[in-house]
Amino acid sequence: MKPNVRTWLPPLATGLALLSNHALATPFNDCPTQAYLFQRSTVVVYGVDLVTGAYQVLTDDIGIPNNVNAVGFNQSDRYLYGFSKEYKDVVKMGEDYQASRLNVTGMPSGVHFYVGDVHNNTFWTYHKNHGLYAINLDESAADFAEARKIEGADTSMNLTDFAFHPSDGQLYAVDNSSGDLYQIDTSDGSRQVLGNTGVTGTFGAGFFEQSGYYYISRNSDGNIYRIDLRNPAQLDATAEFFADGPSSSSNDGARCASAPVIAENVDFGDAPDSYGTRMESNGARHSLAPAGPMLGSLVDAESDGLQAPWSDDSRDQSDEDGIAFINGLRVGTAALVQVQIGRQGGYLQGFIDWDGSGDFDQANEQVFADQYLDVGSHQLSIAVPNNAVPGIVQTRFRIASNSGIRSRGGAPDGEVEDHIEVVLGDGSSQSHYPSASSFATIAFEDRWPRMPDYDMNDVVVDLRFTQTLQDGLVTALKVEGQLRASGASYHNGLGLRLPGIPASQIGSGSSLTTTSQSIANAGQEAGQTDAVFIISNDLKSEISKSCLYYRTISGCDDGMQLAFTLEIAFSPGVAPQQMPQAPFDPFIFATPGKTRGGFDGIPGRGLEIHQADYPPTDLVDNQYFGTHQDASNPGSNVYYRTSNNLPWVLEFDHRWDYPAEQQDLLQAYPQFEQYLLYDGGQYQDWHQRQNANSGLLFE
Repeated sequence: MKPNVRTWLPPLATGLALLSNHALATPFNDCPTQAYLFQRSTVVVYGVDLVTGAYQVLTDDIGIPNNVNAVGFNQSDRYLYGFSKEYKDVVKMGEDYQASRLNVTGMPSGVHFYVGDVHNNTFWTYHKNHGLYAINLDESAADFAEARKIEGADTSMNLTDFAFHPSDGQLYAVDNSSGDLYQIDTSDGSRQVLGNTGVTGTFGAGFFEQSGYYYISRNSDGNIYRIDLRNPAQLDATAEFFADGPSSSSNDGARCASAPVIAENVDFGDAPDSYGTRMESNGARHSLAPAGPMLGSLVDAESDGLQAPWSDDSRDQSDEDGIAFINGLRVGTAALVQVQIGRQGGYLQGFIDWDGSGDFDQANEQVFADQYLDVGSHQLSIAVPNNAVPGIVQTRFRIASNSGIRSRGGAPDGEVEDHIEVVLGDGSSQSHYPSASSFATIAFEDRWPRMPDYDMNDVVVDLRFTQTLQDGLVTALKVEGQLRASGASYHNGLGLRLPGIPASQIGSGSSLTTTSQSIANAGQEAGQTDAVFIISNDLKSEISKSCLYYRTISGCDDGMQLAFTLEIAFSPGVAPQQMPQAPFDPFIFATPGKTRGGFDGIPGRGLEIHQADYPPTDLVDNQYFGTHQDASNPGSNVYYRTSNNLPWVLEFDHRWDYPAEQQDLLQAYPQFEQYLLYDGGQYQDWHQRQNANSGLLFE
């Protein structure tokens, strides 16, 4: 077994000289977002990222001997204050972390106080045997540096730190022995038990953040726990493990309580949020330290988790390249998994939701626990339990230098990969288009039947299809999609037709969910012979944007906003040879009630735009065929082409990089014209990025 290695980043400042006068120290220039930990008898000051537990040494010399406890950040003057064990006095530290003595009066002689925080220019400190004290830090006040004892204060609490809430101004602490969460009234020192946190130990450091979350750090193992005190009147006192920080026998902490906790250079997962994905849900996340292990060779950072059906691959590179299932998951058998470890060795954790409950909380759902792997490729085995529920399952894999990483929470280095896999039962199988982990792209021009401006970005949709076969029949089709761009001034709807599949064959178990809603009857459209599903009647209404065109103009990203999952059940099942070929027939249509340039009236639902040579649905208005630049000839099964053979829709079996706004496809991808000239017989890779003028593409 390899040793448990913690993340260390290079020191920022060491060996600084002692300030002779605390008034000369320079205050911090803002409200820092990091937390400060003061550890060891010869003090080392760490800056801790509460998001992941990653930390860096800020200084190993504060200019005075022995340790400092009861540390707090004073937002009034932006200095750190603490209690020196050497001087038995309060010390003050600026941005250079050099400590200077305040010469406080009124404190018990020779007593070292190790519980403290600062609020409203007052240093508060507590000792079980001596009580609660308040010390004025306002240098202009007559009682500056004078201690006032809160007579009658409760001295039964076993505390090693406390902290002030940024909103309600109350003092909170966790009892080391009982785990009880206290609210302490500073007017008289009384305390109220708000509940039990469920954790015990020496909690030498406590911090608040802007929203009201309370963080406590346990000395023995460095575990950082989070307690939700955003609304103290309605709270759950339970402390949840949040991140893995530095451990120490001597530990105290401080933080600017009004600062938010911000994820910077952090890798998140992208499973549904019930598994722990977003920060709010204590999602799986890793600091992207310059060292540390990786899954595969790619990793990228997010500001928060993107819960499925979104993924970070939708916005950045596809970095889920470290885990590959070799022979699939089948009930009661052993599955083989290829694991690629990059940069340095680490501890692998693996989780699979065998029962489909939306979490990894069952006893058998951690399939790898502290599996140490060196750099390179490894083939591991997973026993699929007999009670695993057949169907789509969520998996999660995490690598880190630390052992004991859980399915949720932060880690100071490493990477998380979330994968969708399929558990197969007897007589069942699945197929995917374009694959189980990638998307196809459908790009639309919406000016039909007029000549397109041919930037091919009026509607850009990414789609993935999964067919389930049971006993030789296709019983279900899952469609996952996301709107990647809408560079159109027109309002367009989006639909999907299954050519040759009767509308009557769609079962009652079908469903359609989008980012914001569940749609009745799976969006199946009435009055159609074939099965037709309407994803949206107006894509523009599904998104908010800061500029005219959504994700087609440089600097106008606005993030992915519309995702959808369409689950189609067939009753009865469909013979495989009768199923149409993926990606079936995705199409757009004119939004009912919205005007469209070049038309005498409002064309509405009857104006449809399909891939070349795909016939329209039953609800099309045929009057537009053969007008303007459209050269459709329904009698010859020719549809949606111009006279020189240009289509209004393009389909790719990969995630395609589309042109930026008003950049002609023929200029962005110069080989496309040659591809058409040879009727697809040559230049078949014209659409690959290496064959594009990348400066004309949307980035």
